Amino acid sequence: MKSAHSSLMARAGVAALIAGLSACSPAVEDDRAASPEPSAGTVEAAPTPDTTHDTPAPVAGEGDGEGEGGDGGEFGIDPAVAATDPIVYLTALEVMRAHYLAGMAAYDEGREAIGGTMFSHPISEIYIDLEDVLIDLGAPEFYELLLETSRAPFQDASAEEVHSLVDQVLMAIDTASQHTPESELSEPAIQARVIANMAERAALQYAFAAESEMKSGPYLDGFGFYRSAEEILSRHESAIAAVDADSAVRLRAVVDALAAAYPVATAPEQLGTDSDALVALAQSAQDQVATLN
Repeated sequence: MKSAHSSLMARAGVAALIAGLSACSPAVEDDRAASPEPSAGTVEAAPTPDTTHDTPAPVAGEGDGEGEGGDGGEFGIDPAVAATDPIVYLTALEVMRAHYLAGMAAYDEGREAIGGTMFSHPISEIYIDLEDVLIDLGAPEFYELLLETSRAPFQDASAEEVHSLVDQVLMAIDTASQHTPESELSEPAIQARVIANMAERAALQYAFAAESEMKSGPYLDGFGFYRSAEEILSRHESAIAAVDADSAVRLRAVVDALAAAYPVATAPEQLGTDSDALVALAQSAQDQVATLN
């Protein structure tokens, strides 16, 4: 069954909207650049999309300073793979969630335009590629909600209204996450791998921010990835520990280290965490959870 929004031609106007939103973002925050790629098993970043199509163009500004590479759509999220692989599917949803967690935190810190720009990124970068997969798996579509949320900070919406819209987006993502493809892996094994994916993304973004002259973008992305990993772990830590205590310990260690590295959404003048050690910790967790089934 095809979505009512699955035709890219029907969405041609969204590109102009999102491009307009990006123009509201302060120029100082426009620090997009290529950064390290996640290791094998994660959903990798992809080349700049073909702008001759009618897909909304990714916005400039805050968010998604990840490296290029991989296949499929933005972030290398191949809908055909996401349709059959619960780890890829859930990681795609968590990358979306990370944008809203980071954007809301930036908004609450007084960077309303940056928060709004973060809300717009998942539409073109992930959702459009993923929507037919959601529907085929029985998950409700939520394109219009994403669009409304991306507009709100630029249309004089109150803080309460923006919070309410983001909460609705997060609930929609939660609902979509209940419609995963079938797998022989146990639920704790799947969730552990998704946590490790998000933690590794956060660690790599921190390392990139530490080396970048304009670190606010990759730092904010990493903050969102860390918050996603933290939230998933809070829900599944006990179940993971019951399957493999070492995996739970390593995931907790990397998430706690990320919490220290990302105390707030706004990048400090100096990043005080050893980025090499942080990346090594994340990769250690990846190696450990790869054995779970």
